[in-house]
Amino acid sequence: MISLKGIPYVSHIDMDAFFASIEQAANPTLKGKPIAVTGIGKRHSVVTSASYEAKRLGVKSGMAFFEALKLCPDLIAVGVQSKKYGYISKEIMKMMTSVSPRVMVASVDEAYIDLSFHTKLEESINRFISFKRDLKERFGITASVGISVNPIISKIASDYSKPNGFVVVKDGMEREFLNEIPVKDVPGIGKHTLIKLESMGYKTTGELLEGLEKSPMDLYTMFGNAFMGFLQSLTKKRFSRNEFFKEERPKSVGHSMTLSGDISDFDLIVRVTNFLAARVIYRMGRYKMEGSGVSFFFRYADRSSKAISKKLNFTISSIKDMTEITPWLISSIWNGTAVRAIGISCWALKEKKNQRQLSLFEKEKELLETVLQIENKFGEYAIFPGNILFLPEIRKLEKPSDLHYQGFCRREVSC
Repeated sequence: MISLKGIPYVSHIDMDAFFASIEQAANPTLKGKPIAVTGIGKRHSVVTSASYEAKRLGVKSGMAFFEALKLCPDLIAVGVQSKKYGYISKEIMKMMTSVSPRVMVASVDEAYIDLSFHTKLEESINRFISFKRDLKERFGITASVGISVNPIISKIASDYSKPNGFVVVKDGMEREFLNEIPVKDVPGIGKHTLIKLESMGYKTTGELLEGLEKSPMDLYTMFGNAFMGFLQSLTKKRFSRNEFFKEERPKSVGHSMTLSGDISDFDLIVRVTNFLAARVIYRMGRYKMEGSGVSFFFRYADRSSKAISKKLNFTISSIKDMTEITPWLISSIWNGTAVRAIGISCWALKEKKNQRQLSLFEKEKELLETVLQIENKFGEYAIFPGNILFLPEIRKLEKPSDLHYQGFCRREVSC
């Protein structure tokens, strides 16, 4: 139960260069050096995390490794170890409960914390100081913290003085803080919107909010209702705390993979897709959900992309379901040329039906539960679909640790 006398603040905490920091903490020879966590220097590897030494030279997450090397010839490639990062992330999220019992995990390296369990701001700040100290001692890494009465402003604040930042925007000081924040640093404003805003003369958030007050119709005409609502949310001092921290199930679940080398063999593409599809099924199984929408995309060797999204008249809840439709998905968009990245996701998720009433699917349910039990005990990737093992090319080149591999859940966050 939240105290009625609790402070109105909410914090956003963001790990600093999470994967890269973990690797530097684990290997002292990497400290102080530009490193990129990636797929072991392969041609198509993507930087998943860069150390601050590399960031200062322009290296960014999502950048192709060969492009990062042009900016930073001394860049050191460190192989992705997803299992290790996942374990440390879970441990850190547990540690956050020392600040407040209500934590909303936003991603593997960031979370929001409800501070209304404290009666004084100083009390919560002291808890964070202890947390940051414990984080450094236990894992050798740092995090940046932003605190305000508005979750979006807290997120902006956590990014304001990275790394190891600690920014508190006191109640009533929000507008003063936002005045000098560049529009490009406001989460939720994308590249195309930013170009339009800058063409209208808006460079800082303060200028944008002034425009909202003085000429709202100009902004409405250009961007519409949703954007106006987003801007207005920046000025709110209060938000629905219970709604914001309400635990929600994902709206979609997906996995994508950037391959170590381009592939153009249909059978190989199907098998890689089935591997990714199995991960989608496993994750939906953890949430006890099933989906009736499926999306699939290719990124070709020439970096062009093709995607398909389809609402189905049946639900997907088993590997069998997925493996029956993946060849059709691939055939629908594959142009026969080499593929460098593949992604598949399920959406229109809903609670899984009680399949014990359907004897036809009883074995599938038992199989999935067994898989999940094995992964719970031995970790992700402890078990694979059997068909992938019969492809020596995959076993040699596309082990998960050698790939830019991403699992994602989408959760809409607003205040």
